[in-house]
Amino acid sequence: MCLNVPCLSLIVVGVGVLMSVVMFYPSPPLSPQVLGWQKQGKFFSYKGHNIFYRDMSGKGSKGTVMCLHGFPTFSWDWSKILPGLQTQYSRVILFDFLGFGLSDKPESHNYSLFEQADIAESLAASLAVTKTHLLSHDYGDTVAQELLHRHNQVVQGKGKASALPTLTLQSLVLLNGGIFPEGHKPRILQKLLLVPVLGPILGRLTFFRLFKRGFGEIFGENQPSEAEFLDFYATLCHKNGHHVTSGLLSYIPERHANRDRWVNALKEAKIPVLMIYGPADPVNPPAFADHFRKELPQHKLAILDKTIGHYPHLEDSGSTLYHIAQFLQTIA
Repeated sequence: MCLNVPCLSLIVVGVGVLMSVVMFYPSPPLSPQVLGWQKQGKFFSYKGHNIFYRDMSGKGSKGTVMCLHGFPTFSWDWSKILPGLQTQYSRVILFDFLGFGLSDKPESHNYSLFEQADIAESLAASLAVTKTHLLSHDYGDTVAQELLHRHNQVVQGKGKASALPTLTLQSLVLLNGGIFPEGHKPRILQKLLLVPVLGPILGRLTFFRLFKRGFGEIFGENQPSEAEFLDFYATLCHKNGHHVTSGLLSYIPERHANRDRWVNALKEAKIPVLMIYGPADPVNPPAFADHFRKELPQHKLAILDKTIGHYPHLEDSGSTLYHIAQFLQTIA
């Protein structure tokens, strides 16, 4: 590796030129599909920040479900299974976490999974929802674990874990996510984005081809279309979201710091829990399944085809909906 002064000077100049190009290159516009998604939703205010959400009725009998999306995407993740969810539940609530999707993305903000759980509770309260099923993926899995911890605290008579009204949870369906931080394998770019000083710079240097390559690696054989890749990228950059990517990744060390709290939430859960797992996932590799069975033998695990990766609901919407429907049949 070249570390002499001339070489470092060239690197600095190269990075400076790249930053100049990227910073003055306009972010791609939102597509008609994403704009249509936005038009069908609303915003609510959380501590001065606008949070995008959609609140839809369904024809099912299982009550309300709140869906918690993953990193680095947004509520549109659920679009392929939304019609199926509406046949199972009577109400479907989706929202974009702070810093994601169509919601506000404040810079110099201390992003936290605890705050995202607060936002979920605040949205529920604003919609007069007191009990709900949860469906979560990736980043959203850990938010669900925190909501489950709060629910457990109340059920166990230990008092409320936050000042907000605690949601009564009826069931939890998890999709691929780092619920066991010791087995989670962040991508190289994620690790670099966590490096102080370097991370925020790299976030600003995000460009489509780099995003597509890194994001595509966590899918199995069923890759998003070019248009879908562009939609995810454009929405990531919306409201300068690429400026806060490194800050959002604080969820990785936050998971490790709160490992016992969040894993114990699942161990102590008295509600029905299902994990739907795509095994072609480099972030949560195949050893995850055995770890889940060992740590949480009381909960259900559905393993999808070996070609399905980190986004089951996008890669195999039919099987994902099938397992949700089968799971719900076991719930009174």
